[in-house]
Amino acid sequence: MQIKPIIIAFLCSTAIISCSKDEVQELESITTKSGGSISKVSFSRYGLADMLYFPNMETFYQTQMDLEEQVENHDDAFVEQNNNLNEDDLIDEEESSGFDDEKPLTEFENSFSFHSLRVHLIQLEHIWLDQFGVNDSFDVSDSPYNHFIFDEEQRAMLNIDAQANIGEYLIQFTRFGYIQVPVYEMELFLDVVNDPSSTNTNWMENENVVVVGGYYGAPQNYANGTDDNNNDPVTLTEECFADIDNDGQIVYTDNRKVSWRHQLKGNYIVVKAKAKTRGFKHKRGKWRCRRLNIYAEVDGDVSSTEHEECSVYKDLEDVRTGKKRRVKAKDEEIHSSGDIIKFKAIRFQSKSIHGWSVNRTDRIMLQ
Repeated sequence: MQIKPIIIAFLCSTAIISCSKDEVQELESITTKSGGSISKVSFSRYGLADMLYFPNMETFYQTQMDLEEQVENHDDAFVEQNNNLNEDDLIDEEESSGFDDEKPLTEFENSFSFHSLRVHLIQLEHIWLDQFGVNDSFDVSDSPYNHFIFDEEQRAMLNIDAQANIGEYLIQFTRFGYIQVPVYEMELFLDVVNDPSSTNTNWMENENVVVVGGYYGAPQNYANGTDDNNNDPVTLTEECFADIDNDGQIVYTDNRKVSWRHQLKGNYIVVKAKAKTRGFKHKRGKWRCRRLNIYAEVDGDVSSTEHEECSVYKDLEDVRTGKKRRVKAKDEEIHSSGDIIKFKAIRFQSKSIHGWSVNRTDRIMLQ
């Protein structure tokens, strides 16, 4: 296994790996549905869920950024048009009109007849919420919707197993990065998927496997951090730490609560500190993620440096608020040529802030 500097792995992801004619014929079961430079790809012969194909990592991340902008503009227009309505009336207007706050994502998926991770998780959350009444005690952050893929836009681009075909590689996304395997090494990729701890197949020792970002065990699992060599999870005892992912809920009334989540990606193509708040309300006999006046913010200092020490600081600053189902705040840096950037949370300083209405609650990333 190769664990390479992030910028090298990024550049390698767009390289062309030559395949022999026989190797190409081995993938004869692949079918595609074209959509410009993006296609739907089926590896049904190997038991994998359909994936989307992107020609390179640049296209993948640009697509995600484009979708983020489209979703925000689409939902902002609805809020502005109905800004005079109170919370309950706004919910009623949305539900009676059938407004889809993530319509750009729905249209993107439908253009490829693609069953995405996003749709899969929404369906699972509805089933999960249906078991609870207004007086039941439960934590909305325990929802299956709270998947390790943080962004809804990226969920729309991945299959239900968080996979994609990018360039000449099959990609298994993980909580803080991804695992990259050449597309002609299908059996090797299946080892990654079916033996995530590399216990029996030792795929981590294979030179054709590249691990980018934090990875520790099965893709669906995570811990609060790893050491700088991507080894097993370690206890958060230091003053400065990369790779944070925490969540919880805040209860405001008997029928109203929010879920909160913050994530810090410490060593990636784009390093980010992110905060998400989602509103939940019991109405018409059901709990659902519904439109509330919610708030999300990233705040405080993080270490932002290529060095190991917490010696260079960046002040996080982004606030998102509105009458929405969810709001996301983020602060990010993109790698410049030759630089390896790390975000590290600083003990008792790096934080997210979440709330409903005028209420605000700090959530420290490292304490």
